[in-house]
Amino acid sequence: MDAAVVVLGVAVAALGASVGSFLGVVIARVPQGESIGGRSRCVCGEPIQARDNLPIAGWLLRRGRARCCGAPIPAWYLGIEIAGALVAVGIYVLILLVL
Repeated sequence: MDAAVVVLGVAVAALGASVGSFLGVVIARVPQGESIGGRSRCVCGEPIQARDNLPIAGWLLRRGRARCCGAPIPAWYLGIEIAGALVAVGIYVLILLVL
């Protein structure tokens, strides 16, 4: 397997996880009547720092807890980010098989 295919696959997974992260924001905010714009924030209202806002890695590194107040971050956020990555990689693999 060519290294470029693997590197592109990792990039596709990161993009898919980012889309999943955005979907998590939509799922959490829209039913509450909140805007989907603006910075990510903790349940306590504090903005989430950029280093903690990395899809999948941020949740794992913080062990599912907010840095600012220690509040638990629901595991479904992690799940939807992983699902986004898997869907994106799945589509990427299907495209590779067709080409």
